Amino acid sequence: MKNTRKLIFILTCILFTLNGIQAQNKAVISTDQLIHDFGTIGEADGLASHTFTIKNTGDGPLVITRITASCGCTQPEWSKEPIAPGKTGKIKVTYNPKGRPGPFYKTISIYSNGKKGSFSLGIKGTVTPKELQPVFSYPYNIGDLKLENKNIFFNTVRPGETVGYKIHVINEGKTSMNIHIGKVPAYLNIVATPSQLAPEEVGEITVLLEAKSVKQKGRLTTEIPITVQSIGQKKGVVDQLRLAANLVDDFSKYSATEKAQAPIATLSGTLLDFGKLPNKSSIIPLVGGKISGTIDITNTGKSPLIIHSATCDDKRIDVSGGKKEIKPGETATIKVSIRPKEIKTKLETLINIVCNDPNGPVRLVKVTAVK
Repeated sequence: MKNTRKLIFILTCILFTLNGIQAQNKAVISTDQLIHDFGTIGEADGLASHTFTIKNTGDGPLVITRITASCGCTQPEWSKEPIAPGKTGKIKVTYNPKGRPGPFYKTISIYSNGKKGSFSLGIKGTVTPKELQPVFSYPYNIGDLKLENKNIFFNTVRPGETVGYKIHVINEGKTSMNIHIGKVPAYLNIVATPSQLAPEEVGEITVLLEAKSVKQKGRLTTEIPITVQSIGQKKGVVDQLRLAANLVDDFSKYSATEKAQAPIATLSGTLLDFGKLPNKSSIIPLVGGKISGTIDITNTGKSPLIIHSATCDDKRIDVSGGKKEIKPGETATIKVSIRPKEIKTKLETLINIVCNDPNGPVRLVKVTAVK
């Protein structure tokens, strides 16, 4: 009995000693910063990172077994080495703001022998959305140079105005290329930027039209010669950009009285449909190989109507006749002719009539035909 009591006493002492050793060797995880505020970050700026400092305030080595984040957009990194008592370790947390504009709050859970369960850190902030980039298509080409457009159109341009247009381009060839703009009229300023494009590089062609350098009013059309030459090639590919603009009078300073006394262009119609065109076996006689229609323009205003131009950019269409000046109450007739043998498919085009009617200086007439 006496020996049994002695054994129990010894075992109890050993147990207290082991508990004391365990208590002394227990790791404790802590940090001076539980949440990091990134403030405002830009989506376009890419990844944002912050490094937390954690400390082992216990008596035994601190071992981090795993760290998880509340979102796949948040990635933690840490050293796998044990942290000695009184020492510190680093946990780097990286947030990806791509596609996540607006405020955010994410948590990071640290699992270790320094705390039962998990020890949590947090990051927060606000992401400003990146500016949307336009998506361009390039349906036109000059050699390996692909262009967004080859046609430049300005609807109405007043005297003294300078108007601009940009054509986005891309080099889809395998070598660098030079873009050369040929001789153009003095009223045009055209620049290719950059003038040499590397493969897959995107650039632009800027076109400026200075109306003050143009004397006449009416429809203005011109072709802009452009040469694309790949490095190493002896000859380049030559093509044209086509520019059209309607140069009109400046009505911006007209008073109400002046507008009331102005001319008014009244058209007999805005559609000229030739219907089904005759073929070679048709018995319908053609005058000079053409068929014609007419458009009447009546001045229903109170002062002379000046027709600056009546034209069609489609070379298959001839526009003729009509007076340059139509007095109030008078009518002028414009003749429109087409050559059926030149029309291979369905025809749809426009006639531009530019005049001094302040309420409508540009009038459009649609011309159609079916082959």
